[in-house]
Amino acid sequence: MLKILFIIMLTSTAFLSSAKPSQFLVYGDMPYSHIDADMLRKPSGLLYQAVRKTPHDFIAHVGDIKSGAAPCTNAILKENYALISEISRQPFIYTPGDNDWTDCDRKSLTPRYDELERLKFIRSEFARSAVKLNHYERQTTQPENQTWLHNNIRFITLHVVGTNNGRRQILLSNKKQARAQINIRDEHNVTWLRRNLNPNLSAAVIFMQADIFVNPKYNKSCTENRQKKCDGFKEYKALLNDITKKYDFPILVSHGDTKAFCLSKRPSGLWRLNGPGDFQYLDIAQVSIDIENKVAPFSVRALLADKVISDCQ
Repeated sequence: MLKILFIIMLTSTAFLSSAKPSQFLVYGDMPYSHIDADMLRKPSGLLYQAVRKTPHDFIAHVGDIKSGAAPCTNAILKENYALISEISRQPFIYTPGDNDWTDCDRKSLTPRYDELERLKFIRSEFARSAVKLNHYERQTTQPENQTWLHNNIRFITLHVVGTNNGRRQILLSNKKQARAQINIRDEHNVTWLRRNLNPNLSAAVIFMQADIFVNPKYNKSCTENRQKKCDGFKEYKALLNDITKKYDFPILVSHGDTKAFCLSKRPSGLWRLNGPGDFQYLDIAQVSIDIENKVAPFSVRALLADKVISDCQ
């Protein structure tokens, strides 16, 4: 009996040590044109074919499902969402970007939209159904925020967008009302992040659209009394740095918004992936998580370019 138990223990240990790292795919800032739309289109699109050939647990799109030069019509948003959500057989995750709602009031667009109306549309169309992932949840107060657990790795989406987190260029909405909604969205984001992290996790990955690490035009935090000329991302950077130092497991922020496609580790220990998209990098990232690798728990490969992605400069 003891011999049998010993064999079972050895077999279990061998199985755990040979387990493959968790893998997922992530991209954003597309389709912006007919070129990348064709690359995503089944059955012959290059990105579509690459995704179908690549092992992954799920695929995430970190926002901006159309270019800033295209109007935010129902038809365009629905058509592009269908394109990005059908590229994989695995579960699909989407978090909104500024092109999808906050920038829909640009003077160059025809037609133009009230951004709060477009946010309501995004939530009603693309933030309703449950996704078939382990322990999957949507935040009740902000349904585009999602979370799930895979291999004891916590995955979280936060609704943080470019254009200074939506604080810049409020052109058609009531400015006071729009800024009040931004404050509420920030509160929900912080609550969601804190609620879904605990010291027993093996790792965490946070998806958002905005590149919160871009050099800000203004250095002061946005407050109730300072709604303009402020850094809409400063509090997020401080919070993520604090959380990284608090927990003894690796944390990755995966975002889009800016042109670089790179992976780096920040001074606080927080990992950052600036994903592909935005015309210059028409590709999709395959992210592998190896919790046994204490030096580099996250590794990234570009599907089409078939190369390992290196440090951000």
